[in-house]
Amino acid sequence: MRRSYLFPVSEELPVAIPAWMRRRAEAYARHPIVRRPLLRARFARFAGAQGYHHVLDVGTGGGHNAFAFARRCASVNAVDWRSHLLLLARRESARRRLSNLTLTEADPAALPFPDDSFDLVTSAAAIHHFAAASRALAEMVRVCRPGGTVALEDVVTSEQEVRARYHNRLERLRDRTHQRCLTLSQLVALLGGLGLWLRKLEVQESIRELSEWLAVAGPPTRRAERIRHLLQGSAEQDLSGLSVQAEDDTFLFIQQVAWVRAVKPD
Repeated sequence: MRRSYLFPVSEELPVAIPAWMRRRAEAYARHPIVRRPLLRARFARFAGAQGYHHVLDVGTGGGHNAFAFARRCASVNAVDWRSHLLLLARRESARRRLSNLTLTEADPAALPFPDDSFDLVTSAAAIHHFAAASRALAEMVRVCRPGGTVALEDVVTSEQEVRARYHNRLERLRDRTHQRCLTLSQLVALLGGLGLWLRKLEVQESIRELSEWLAVAGPPTRRAERIRHLLQGSAEQDLSGLSVQAEDDTFLFIQQVAWVRAVKPD
């Protein structure tokens, strides 16, 4: 299914979308950790964005990654399967007057574009939400032209299986849309298996605070308390691989965020 949205800036989200989902989507799209324009600009530079590029952004969410590329490239198509987030992205795109950005509802595992359509295919903080990550990555490679670039950003988890399970449990409690964080080796192996050549890799440490991290997804109080309990256990034995530390009445922990740039051979 392919849908393009042309709602004006002032358009409210449809009544059919539950109120709690509208509130959560709007809180997510406004959150500073999601917007981060300087980081989005730096990722666009990391990806090698050029003025002549035609770009596809997969799992665009509120659109902030797509906005950064639209400022630098000839055109951007941005897709997501979550219509409530796409509508927010459309509203913000109109406010920014980004005439070269098209937003489309689509399944990342079945992209509605011909083979070899884009110079640059990107995805930021979305792979762990994909129900079928390997199929979505295969689709991203399919629509990338030979000689083009696939650039990815995502949280990666511990290479130790027990810690990875604990980490993913925390993520699912916070956000029910979370599917699975991959390890760095799994992500690189998937790209290699799809025939891409790795060109650049960065892994950055992102220090997170419990309340700020919870606010991005807004889980119910009972889930938030369960997360706090599990973080306490992880602080004592590093069960999650997140280097959790108690700090006054909260917790600090470290997420590993991978930036990967790979090329599709000619």
